[in-house]
Amino acid sequence: MMAIKRRWLYHPLFRLLQHLGFWVLSYVVFVRLFTTGIRPEKIDYIYSALFHATIVPAVYINLGWLLPRLANHRRGVLYVGATVALVLIFSWLNYSFFQDWSKYLLPNYFFISYFTVWEVSLFFVVYLVVTSLLKLSRSWFVVNDLQRRLLHMEAEKAQIELKALKAQVNPHFLFNTLNGIYSMTLDKDERLPTTILQLSHLMRYFLYESGEDLVPLEKEWQMVGDYIALQRIRSNDGLQLEKTLEGEIREQRIAPLMLVTFLENAFKHGAKGNMGAVGIHLRLEILPHKIRFRIENTRGQGAEVGDTQFKGMGLDNVKRRLELLYPGRHELLIRETADNFIVTLELQL
Repeated sequence: MMAIKRRWLYHPLFRLLQHLGFWVLSYVVFVRLFTTGIRPEKIDYIYSALFHATIVPAVYINLGWLLPRLANHRRGVLYVGATVALVLIFSWLNYSFFQDWSKYLLPNYFFISYFTVWEVSLFFVVYLVVTSLLKLSRSWFVVNDLQRRLLHMEAEKAQIELKALKAQVNPHFLFNTLNGIYSMTLDKDERLPTTILQLSHLMRYFLYESGEDLVPLEKEWQMVGDYIALQRIRSNDGLQLEKTLEGEIREQRIAPLMLVTFLENAFKHGAKGNMGAVGIHLRLEILPHKIRFRIENTRGQGAEVGDTQFKGMGLDNVKRRLELLYPGRHELLIRETADNFIVTLELQL
């Protein structure tokens, strides 16, 4: 309904009706202004029409040529000068017509200008100012409407992109997990039923929670725990992990699946270091109006600094989601040393 209304407002026919309405109203006002008796006479109608014969072209020269081409910050002085010249020329034409030329062009009527040339000029100034303001106000509404439509389109585009990014996370995680389950099947691992059950818990979260804009932080943190439990079942190399929560989770909310990419990378690339070092450290800090998530994993044997685990779709995905969901309200730091990968994510909630 709004789209139909918007198209009608911008339709050329509607603009034509607006202009006709303006000039009809102007003509009626002039007829009343020039009427000296109780009722308007024929001469009053003719006089009002002839008076408009000089006003109308002056108005459209201003609206159609001077205003679009000269009315800006670089040509403001030129526009003022051109407008003054336009007013003086058409005021002189108006005054001269009624004072001198009308007796030759319309000999059956006796016309005399009611106003001096400066008073006529005032009429022209009023008309040029009023019509210019009407045009500028309409242009403002058009630009404002276009901006709203553009913002709406950008918001829709961002939502589509966010859905696509979420859709990338789910298959990526599922692919890696199913690979692990396939390996367990080949090995006839007795933990396979437990692993499948744990996976079903995670998939329930992906299906029913990930479609929301925000989810309770408690659910997201519980999902992290479920993910870790699944990975512990799959791990055959004794991968160790420290998981710490500092502060109290209450009613904080977060975009779903925001932490899983970093956790997945840590499990994929983390390895038990030499001399029994812990493979993965995970810490979530609850701070006033924000959270800080830090994850650190040891580097695998033979990894070199610069051969970072955070290349590819995973990090690009989470970076883009952060830009869309937390613009100006997040800080992501990724650091690597000879022994560790360290990621710190701070979100303002």
